Formats: sequence, C-alpha cells, structure tokens
Amino acid sequence: MKFKSLEEQLVIIRRGVDEILPEKQLTDKIEKSISTKIPLNIKLGCDPSRPDLHLGHSVVLKKLRDFQDLGHNVTLVIGDFTAMIGDPTGRNKTRPQIDLKTTKVNANTYIKQASKLLDVKKLRVVYNSEWLSKIDFMQLINISAKFTIAQFLERDDFNKRYNNGIPISIHEFMYPLAQAYDSVFLRTDIELGGTDQKFNLLLGRDLQKEY
Repeated sequence: MKFKSLEEQLVIIRRGVDEILPEKQLTDKIEKSISTKIPLNIKLGCDPSRPDLHLGHSVVLKKLRDFQDLGHNVTLVIGDFTAMIGDPTGRNKTRPQIDLKTTKVNANTYIKQASKLLDVKKLRVVYNSEWLSKIDFMQLINISAKFTIAQFLERDDFNKRYNNGIPISIHEFMYPLAQAYDSVFLRTDIELGGTDQKFNLLLGRDLQKEY
C-alpha cells in the first residue's frame, strides 16, 4: 500500500498524545517504513484484571486505530498472564493476585469492547500467557540480570513505598519485566500506553536493546 508522507503521519500520530519518546526515533522508523513499504509493528497491552475496559483505554485504543488507518500492523496484547501478577503502578500496597481462569473470562469482554473502536479485520489479538508461561527459571534470571533494584526504586510508586516502610513483594518487580518481554517477543516498533505506564514502557525499550 502507499503510505501517507512523514508529515501527514506525524500530524495524526501527535494528535491527543502527551509524549513521544523519543520522537527522533519515531520519525526515523516512519521514514524507513515509507521507503521500504513495510508497515511498523504497533503494540498496545491491556490487562484483564477486571471485566470492563475503563474510559482511559478509549484514548489509546483510538490512537491504535489511527495507526491502523495509516496502514501499520497493530497488535492488541491481552495481558492474561501479567494480570495474574498484578500491575503495581500507582499502588500503595500489594495488589491481590487473580487466577488465569478469571483473566480469561475478563479478556473475552475486552475484545468485544475494543472492537467498537478498532477495525477487527486488521487487528491482531494475542495473549501474553502464550509466551510468558513458557519462560523457565533460568530465562527469568537472565532477564532479571539486565536490571538493578536501584532502577526499580527510581519508580515513583516503589520509591514512596520503600521510603515509607511499606512492603514491596518481589513478584511486583516481575510485572514490568514481563511487560517488557512482551515487546521483545513481539518485536515491537512502537508501543502505546498511558502516562502512568511510562516506567514499564521504557523498560521494554531497554530490554529490546539488550536483545
């Protein structure tokens, strides 16, 4: 297909976006996509920790639709595995874990709701339990070895809990690692997410560089 020009794509991509990190790499990727006529791989992850998508999801889903309309490949990652760990973002205490069966039930409603904003004929839907459940302990050690506790304690919610003597369970550190590995496994060019997910998204970029 014939892609829109770089300038035309950037006008659409920037609309309603808080940050592009880093924008220079985005423009480089779009330029390469146009010259090679190869679509970019765009990823959005949603954890089915509850039965319904919330209003905030509509913002990133609409942006995912923009990338669809621009001719790029979009993937909706249903985080049925990461939902079992529980996202610690913005939490002042450990989030209760849920089982895989519950996440699967919730995930069914997510796809139905997301289809109201996305072109399902051009949408790839995957479940991260497909690859995360197959990681063995040695692989987990190798992934973990690429980061430090100090890096994680720079994260605002972890930092506040640590300084206030509020417990942080080891498994909570696994959530950002698991989400980051999603990007590695899917060979993601661009990842979408809310500003509250910035730490997790940037960790994914760092892990992709390692691989």
